[in-house]
Amino acid sequence: MNSSQSSYSRFLKAWLYLAFAAAFGTSCSHIPTPKPTRNFDLTPAPYFDTKTGIYFPGALGSLNRSPVVELEKRKPGLGIAISYHNEEARVDIFVYDLQASIIPAGIDSPVVIESFLEAINDLHVAERRRVYSQLDITPERSELLIASPFLEADFSYQETSGPKSGKLLLAGINGQLLKIRAVKSADSELSLDQLLYPIGRAIIHSQTNGYGGVSNTDYQKISNALGAIDLSDGLSSSEAISIAQIELARSGKHNRYDVTSAKVVQMDESQVIIVEFEQFPTTPPRQQDTPLRIAITPSGNAYTLESSP
Repeated sequence: MNSSQSSYSRFLKAWLYLAFAAAFGTSCSHIPTPKPTRNFDLTPAPYFDTKTGIYFPGALGSLNRSPVVELEKRKPGLGIAISYHNEEARVDIFVYDLQASIIPAGIDSPVVIESFLEAINDLHVAERRRVYSQLDITPERSELLIASPFLEADFSYQETSGPKSGKLLLAGINGQLLKIRAVKSADSELSLDQLLYPIGRAIIHSQTNGYGGVSNTDYQKISNALGAIDLSDGLSSSEAISIAQIELARSGKHNRYDVTSAKVVQMDESQVIIVEFEQFPTTPPRQQDTPLRIAITPSGNAYTLESSP
């Protein structure tokens, strides 16, 4: 083979190599590559309820929260519904006020007791409608959800998917009724007490953040004082305080300001009396408290001063 033939042979081999490489590279560029997987089962962010100051967590253990339902839009007084669920259990939480001016804190007020009995009756109604059968309910008792007292009863029933067991809890919390209905499959190893533990922690957190309520005893005192008001002989300081307390509740601020802290701070020449309320304390304490002031006219009309938050 002469030199020209040898050069041509080397050129042909090089050309074939480049053509093969180009073809191989092109075919490789069309090979589909797997896309990175994405986790769509993300825990929802906590939901903040402005009336109670409670941050309801995005999940209770393995139970993720569904979108919050605004029952208030359907019927005033019904508030909101917050639900958590998975294949084994479901927790429904209702925050509402029945359009009452004040919901006393705790479990000893008539509105709390009556609401709990109504919740028990709802279980019986469902049984009569054959939603489930073999309903059994334990007597009501007082239990602590960490530090907050609740009326509580255990229940069980049978439905198509199998036997269920559950808990019903209700209390006045930060000026609202808080009802919890937790149900699980009877053979589930989930602990309802453990599932509800974050709710108890969230209640404590709201109260260290400056939310609170009025006790049933103080509520009764306010109601009695309000019923004794007689403006025919003029507006007294005690009457102004009673009217201001109701105005505080009417404005929906009795969950942030202590109704029992009311004091007269000023009376001007027109006989308008100004009543001041302190904020509920926080932990750690605020650097500076901002009291709320309500003015009461001689005729008994009340209005919040513009300088108040």
